[in-house]
Amino acid sequence: MLSEKDNFIVQDMITREENMKRRQNVIENMIHKRKVFKRRLLFYLTLSTTIILFIAFEHLIEYEKISLFRIMEVNFLIAIVLFVISLAFWQKLIKFYPLKAIVKGYDNRLRIKNAGTLLASKRWLQFYYSGKEISAQIPQILHYLQVNENLNSIDEALAYINEHTLPESDREIKIKMESFQKFVSKTNEMILSTANEDGQPSIRKMRFIVLDKANVWYFGTAPNTPKVSELDLHKAAIYTMPTAEGMAISSNRLKICKTEYNLNDLKEYYEEQVPGFMDSLSEKDRESELIYKIELQSVRLDSWTQHEEISFY
Repeated sequence: MLSEKDNFIVQDMITREENMKRRQNVIENMIHKRKVFKRRLLFYLTLSTTIILFIAFEHLIEYEKISLFRIMEVNFLIAIVLFVISLAFWQKLIKFYPLKAIVKGYDNRLRIKNAGTLLASKRWLQFYYSGKEISAQIPQILHYLQVNENLNSIDEALAYINEHTLPESDREIKIKMESFQKFVSKTNEMILSTANEDGQPSIRKMRFIVLDKANVWYFGTAPNTPKVSELDLHKAAIYTMPTAEGMAISSNRLKICKTEYNLNDLKEYYEEQVPGFMDSLSEKDRESELIYKIELQSVRLDSWTQHEEISFY
């Protein structure tokens, strides 16, 4: 029999799962509508192009001593070929402006339309119990508390789950790392949170680059700014700016330290990952800029459809 406290927490868990189900339904509906919109856009563009090209082609060709049936066959084949060519053309072009902007605009309208549901359910993405984030285990907790009569508390259910859960396979770890690398490749901008010796917090928007390891980030700062003394306390938290797909990385488990690099040492990486950044600085600034390294020990990945934690050690 669950205690009154555990019953209250279980009801919160049930409420969370209901909200997550509604959120997932909204997200799946948004994804479906986006696909339908994109397909329709491609179809109408392809059809219009095919008609225009077909009319132009008909004005260039002359049929002599060919039966009406044969002319219809030839026209049909020409129309099919033009349609396939036009479709391939627009499938390539839709990845670029202005078609890309049209699709993105439709995405934005969908997100605005469903913002209420998505924001309301966002508070349930994380669920803490005894200081630990257990959102991924909630479905199992509810299941085992229902089917296993020997489990009389949430703690017992968690212990049972941990005892019977196999370690992550190499394949699962690889999938998580690929997911993290995908998130990192979509952004180069983070919110860096630090505090001074008195505990006064501050946040700054920073550009960062990645060299070899996806969980090790580098960023620069001027040597005469107040944040240098804060960074040298080696305590920080990061949150990347959400992408159009809602992708964001957050972490407060990290190591931060000063490196021996200067901006010129990392010039190629900055030019590739943060175009225009180096051009905005003088040679003197490039030489004096301090380069710090953030080594992420674990992160949380969030998007419209994905919410998981990854540990690197």
